[in-house]
Amino acid sequence: MFLDTSVIIEIFRNDKNSKKFQDLYIYIKDEPLFVSIIQIGELADWCLKNNIDPEKRITKLKQILNVIPLNEKICYEAAQLKYSIRKNGVTKFGLLDGIVLASARSINQRLLTMDSDFRKLSDAIVI
Repeated sequence: MFLDTSVIIEIFRNDKNSKKFQDLYIYIKDEPLFVSIIQIGELADWCLKNNIDPEKRITKLKQILNVIPLNEKICYEAAQLKYSIRKNGVTKFGLLDGIVLASARSINQRLLTMDSDFRKLSDAIVI
């Protein structure tokens, strides 16, 4: 399962015994987990804003997540996704969203997200 940054942040925010964590865990418990290398930057930014040591937190995360590198094919597909999804009326869908989705597609994974901008996509699970 490919995790959107929104899901990872919710995992950070919630205790393992919370309902929110348990709702997320249902989807990820038996799955290999993936993120894009670009999400490391997003997560570091979130950690800094929340007075959390980003290097420590991300080092721990990388023990359970597989980090997918960027390549030209993913970048081109991300731009296409952004263009077509915005053309269909989702005006907040950004290039980073496209990179995350294109990265998930590049390894045939579904995207688990809390971002409603992905709601019309068959390969995204919006919680």
